[in-house]
Amino acid sequence: MKKISILFIALIALLSASCDKDFETVNTDPNNSVSVPAHLLLGNIVRVNQNTIYGMQQGGDMGMVWAQHLSKVQYNDEERYIPRRGAIDGVWNNLYASVIADAQSMYTLAENEGNSNLKGISLVLQANGFQILTDLYGPIPFTEFNKTGNLKPVYDKQEVVYDGIIDMLTRADALLANGTGEVPATSDLVYAGNTSKWRKFANSLKLKALMRISKAKNVSTQLQALVNAGQLMSSSDDSAKLLYLAAQPDANPIYETVIFGTRSEYKVSSVLVKKLQALADPRLPIFAQKNNTGLYVGNIPGQENSGNYNGFSSLGTFYLNPTLPGVLLSYAQSEFLLAEAINEGYVSGGIAAALSHYKNGITANFKFNGIEGSAAAYVAQPNIEFTNQADARVKIGEQVWFALFGQGFEAWTEWRRTGYPALFPVVQAAETTIPSRLYYNSQEISLNRVNYEAATTTLTSGDKLTSRLWWMK
Repeated sequence: MKKISILFIALIALLSASCDKDFETVNTDPNNSVSVPAHLLLGNIVRVNQNTIYGMQQGGDMGMVWAQHLSKVQYNDEERYIPRRGAIDGVWNNLYASVIADAQSMYTLAENEGNSNLKGISLVLQANGFQILTDLYGPIPFTEFNKTGNLKPVYDKQEVVYDGIIDMLTRADALLANGTGEVPATSDLVYAGNTSKWRKFANSLKLKALMRISKAKNVSTQLQALVNAGQLMSSSDDSAKLLYLAAQPDANPIYETVIFGTRSEYKVSSVLVKKLQALADPRLPIFAQKNNTGLYVGNIPGQENSGNYNGFSSLGTFYLNPTLPGVLLSYAQSEFLLAEAINEGYVSGGIAAALSHYKNGITANFKFNGIEGSAAAYVAQPNIEFTNQADARVKIGEQVWFALFGQGFEAWTEWRRTGYPALFPVVQAAETTIPSRLYYNSQEISLNRVNYEAATTTLTSGDKLTSRLWWMK
């Protein structure tokens, strides 16, 4: 009996050895790699980022509408400051899970490949994602986000988050300055593999981050050093933008909602129309279409006019084009930020230099809108130029507001920072002031409650739309 048992065990062992021989080779699917090249993550990271912030239920309803570029003649709860929590949750989830986490994975893969260029690009995309999040919500998970085994990350103060963002962009600049490794043009939907332009984007994004916090923290030394280094965007060709395609699902989200989705309740606002008309601004027919009587008529923010869709101006055809670029950061905005930095005395140059960068910003935005030939006459008007700091603040702020038309969240964020132009709550508003942030992701209340509650105590009024952020001084 014992002999039979031994033979049985030996037979089983022999069969097991035979079955296990070359197991990994035989049972590996050649069409599903266990590791992907880092560059294959790049395109989707950019696409998800831009689709999220350009989505009309996000950057439209809570960006373009709250900045009073647009006004809805129907379905305007969001315009009256009653946003949908699902839309807010989507911004949080998309940017964390499909932008920042994927960019972190791209960094790890690039490090294993020895590709320092892709590591630098990853840091730029992470910094951009984190800045959007902290500017929308306030304190957010940063230092503990995506740490192995930690499902309940702490929320870091905005100052900590911004220090981290600026550090990421500094490291990105160093990596891209002497970078090695290929960035295939087919994977890079922003610059087609041009790493020198990614470096300019990194430094211009750093300029934006420093200016965003400039009223809450002394950043003059950092700003001057950044300008002295000479690696900022220097022409419209340096603008960071995603080129959308002519058909959904790869078209610009504005087109996909308003035209393909037939959501024609989105109209330009009366505030925008009146300000453009007061300046005889040639961007009016680009931003807006005439109504059914051949006039430019904006809807009063918050006013419902569901029975008169055709009586108000729709977005201009340029902004309803499926191939409208999704801008991450433009040369125009970079120039406006430089103008402001000089005007505030953070960077040397004086009023003449500030005026020069300001005019460059206007001209670049005219070029984006296809009317560059009208720029010279426009910027020469006395009511466009400025000669003193106080006047410059107002005019730079208003021109930034114009130039960010179509970039909903960024337009609202810059208005929250500068306060220009003067805007007032919409009619029948649910709040007494224009929102200054978004609610936190509703899932955080149950899944990360302790850290969520700790974060809300640092906000001026808790998890409210009207709580002011750290940099809003």
